[in-house]
Amino acid sequence: GEVVEGVGLYVPKKFVDEDGNVIKETTEESEQCVASLRYLTLIRKGAEEAGLREDWIQLLYSFDHYVTPADVRSKTDTWIEEFHCDVNRKDNVWTVEHLAKHDGSDPELFPAHVAVMEYVVKIAPNAWIFSSWKGHCITRRNLLHFNGKSIDSNDIRWNEPGFRPLPVARTDEEKEYLMQNLEKLLHPGGTIIARLKECLEDQEGCVDAK
Repeated sequence: GEVVEGVGLYVPKKFVDEDGNVIKETTEESEQCVASLRYLTLIRKGAEEAGLREDWIQLLYSFDHYVTPADVRSKTDTWIEEFHCDVNRKDNVWTVEHLAKHDGSDPELFPAHVAVMEYVVKIAPNAWIFSSWKGHCITRRNLLHFNGKSIDSNDIRWNEPGFRPLPVARTDEEKEYLMQNLEKLLHPGGTIIARLKECLEDQEGCVDAK
């Protein structure tokens, strides 16, 4: 997969230069090898459901999970604020039908865009993302993933029954996971260009799409 600075993984992170050459690779002892909260939660729940000894379960709960670095989150917050202050962008509202056209299949007419929470993000031309994300609101997909449920079996596309209402994060942990996925889109060069009409409506913030 692509290396995005500031994104924590449970495998050693490789640092690369602009040409893709590995500069260094972290070791198991490195602080860069911190598991995500999602991954740790799945391991902990599995251990509890399997009836492992209490000391093993307590050991799992003693591990720290990845926390978004302050500088990464600060940049994200700045970009969100800039969007809301930009007279050329802040009132832009897309429908999910319009978003679905932007799946990257025609990079000239319909470059890849992705929505997470209320934000529609134009993906940077050279950024790698999952093909299943393109032209899609991934909020439901992200929440399914965070909670250890089958994505392929439970994700719903805009033109399929059950798509509405769009789900919202119910816990601080879910909200943080959605923010981290927004950061995966923004930090490799993505740009917030609009808000998603259906998301706003389902959160009782109804507006007219343009």
